Amino acid sequence: MAARLDDAVLPLTNVVFLLLIFFMLAGRLATPSPLGVNPPHSTSPTPADQQGIEISLAADGRVALDDQPIQKDALENAVRQRLQRQPNTPVRLRADAGLPTSRVVKLMDVLRAAGAHRLRLVTQSTQG
Repeated sequence: MAARLDDAVLPLTNVVFLLLIFFMLAGRLATPSPLGVNPPHSTSPTPADQQGIEISLAADGRVALDDQPIQKDALENAVRQRLQRQPNTPVRLRADAGLPTSRVVKLMDVLRAAGAHRLRLVTQSTQG
């Protein structure tokens, strides 16, 4: 009788371990922004394009270029160099919802001066 109980538990154990591995990998794929940026909400059902350059602007003013912290003074030059190597690359701006609009617009002006003609503001969906 004990052998039959063990035979029934083994497949269940395998499924539990497979689920554990799946959730460990899924958790690594969805890494949060290193600056803790919380974008504003939007009712737009269109998902953000994941291609191109991503700029993050935190509520405390810190800036990151593709999840790597960078000084504000160096941002324009770094973006300009990347756009010179790959023209027409889309640039996504992930700004914290708590920021004043004037600070976001000021950074958008810096990015446009660097040559970002395909500039998008990233939002998070209120649907779901």
